[in-house]
Amino acid sequence: MAQALGTDLDDRIVYALTAEGEVIGIDLISRQSRPYLSRTTMVSGSPDGTVLGIDSAGRPQRFISRNLTTFRGTVATGPGTRLVGVRGKQIAAYTPDRGVLQVFEEDGEVRQLAVPDGHLASSWFGDLLMVTSAEGITLIDPTRDATPTRVGLTGMPLAGEFSPSAHRIYVARARGDILVLDRFGSHAELGRISIPGPASALRPDRSGRWLLARPEQADSVWLIDLVRQELVATLAAPWDDDLPLVTGGRTLVMRDGNDVVGFDLSGPTPLEFTRLAGGAGDIFLAVPWVPEGRHQPIPTLSEAPQVQAAAPGLDEEPRLSTSDEPGPDPVPEAPPAAGIGGEVYIQVNSSQNLGWSQALADDLRAIGYRASVLDPGEPGGSYRVVVGPYPSRDEAEADGNRLGRPYFVTTRGNRDN
Repeated sequence: MAQALGTDLDDRIVYALTAEGEVIGIDLISRQSRPYLSRTTMVSGSPDGTVLGIDSAGRPQRFISRNLTTFRGTVATGPGTRLVGVRGKQIAAYTPDRGVLQVFEEDGEVRQLAVPDGHLASSWFGDLLMVTSAEGITLIDPTRDATPTRVGLTGMPLAGEFSPSAHRIYVARARGDILVLDRFGSHAELGRISIPGPASALRPDRSGRWLLARPEQADSVWLIDLVRQELVATLAAPWDDDLPLVTGGRTLVMRDGNDVVGFDLSGPTPLEFTRLAGGAGDIFLAVPWVPEGRHQPIPTLSEAPQVQAAAPGLDEEPRLSTSDEPGPDPVPEAPPAAGIGGEVYIQVNSSQNLGWSQALADDLRAIGYRASVLDPGEPGGSYRVVVGPYPSRDEAEADGNRLGRPYFVTTRGNRDN
């Protein structure tokens, strides 16, 4: 095996690339594998199990749910060409040495945009791309024929990534810090995180709580807490395509010599709690699925804090997600009014990304919290992820204190947060 590509949860299949360049599917139920693609190059995968590649004629291909689609048009390939999925079932091809980004639909190329040579990052949902170069960042909406937005930055940017909800942009600079930028508006600077030196790569975790950074000159990993915006630890570990990674919002998995170790991140410092001897030669992929018989019953609301406090194993499903941005400070509230506007809730996230909000609510419901997404009620407003309702503010506060993440108490009718 050469690379894990992604997981199709609908079909319970993990896709992977063999050392011979063949794409295979591994059935999680039967544990059998079978080949699917054998003449595809520049293969990459996405979190939802979509496999992208280029056929022998230079045409982009998409493989999902065991169905192969070959797009018309030719990719302008070159060193470092990369394919990414775009919202709306499109494919984007970035060729850095040519300074071009092509966007394809099934009928052929629909647009071609001039972009600088640099480090490419994609938002989780493929609705925004970013190229980081020495002069700053270039933001590209691949679904529109709009001129890419260039944001000049000093300090020689080296690498950039989006937060999972794509509300925040993280940029590592050669001067030894990480800028936190607001994606919207004027891309204002929201903070700077000091690190010991230049970082050549960044890897945010799916929960949005943690950011891993790769030092430019050392075989180690910097662990950064994005809620506190500070460096938590420096750990000796190699940086590979699959590891290190943070899974479930509170478990760091990384290689240590010939072994793979898991660190519990729920305390003030990372604490090793499990070790897979001889596992360093294997390929790892965080999969939100566990074998039959390993599932634990969904806890009741009163049991949820105990489940969250337990250290997760390497094969456990991700649980409570943590916001990719600190929640706002609690605000004073008038006593709840009568009617629907007076219902008391815990608000844990506010986002203009509906898909992200729904995914976070799903995570919370999976561990027993009554989570839902409140519609903004007006164009351009934010979707609010809330838990509740509760009959009183005291009961809401009690559950909020057990969440283990930023929150504040609000009401359904309060849309100012």
